[in-house]
Amino acid sequence: MRTLITASLALAATAFAQAPVATGFQAPKEVAPGIYEIGAIRLDRTTATVTFPARINMVDGLVEYTIVTSKGPTHESVLVTDISPQNLHMAMLLLGAKGMAITKGAPPPERIDAEYLAKAPKLDGDRIFITCKWKDADGKETALPIERWIVRREAVARKAPREVPAEDGPWLYTGSFMHEGRFNAEMQGVFGSVVTFPGALINNPRKGANDDHMWFVKTNAIPPAGTPVEVSIRLEQPKNPESKPAK
Repeated sequence: MRTLITASLALAATAFAQAPVATGFQAPKEVAPGIYEIGAIRLDRTTATVTFPARINMVDGLVEYTIVTSKGPTHESVLVTDISPQNLHMAMLLLGAKGMAITKGAPPPERIDAEYLAKAPKLDGDRIFITCKWKDADGKETALPIERWIVRREAVARKAPREVPAEDGPWLYTGSFMHEGRFNAEMQGVFGSVVTFPGALINNPRKGANDDHMWFVKTNAIPPAGTPVEVSIRLEQPKNPESKPAK
């Protein structure tokens, strides 16, 4: 196991070191058996999770992203964090995430627009579950899937739009991509996107992901702006990782 971890570290570190812009990269440090820290990110191989600090950024309005950096598109994101997308990607690689397959020579666009969204391909990736934990004013701790803070507004003929909660379930770890020596998620400052965005590390597989005008913060469910939260990302594991195909 240690040999596998060492090999993964070397491979991921080499990939980022070769990029001309790798401003956020930090080497993983083992702090306990199976537990690593990469800056403020904590990786636990026994539970297949990574955790990191963030804070509530928006409590109402139209959103396109779930999590961005403080230098990213904060005007459209539910959460903001000060960790590096490159460091989170390193952690996910160590857990075994692979992300989406990108055809060489034909990377997705760095930025998206309405024309792209109208015909955006369905993204693939690793199934992950995102949970946010926080304390209220009385110190009570609560944990919820991040999708509980997001709703879709769907048009209804001759009536006001109806709000539909985002369905509980997995997100897709798509992993972003390198383009002209730059890691797109780092350049854009985007971790997770509600609207299809190949440059993000995480994408939304739900209905309406190709529409950038229907996703809103669920105001009556989210804590106040500025509330510190701990984000936990769990990578779904194979049901029978040791099983072998029948002969």
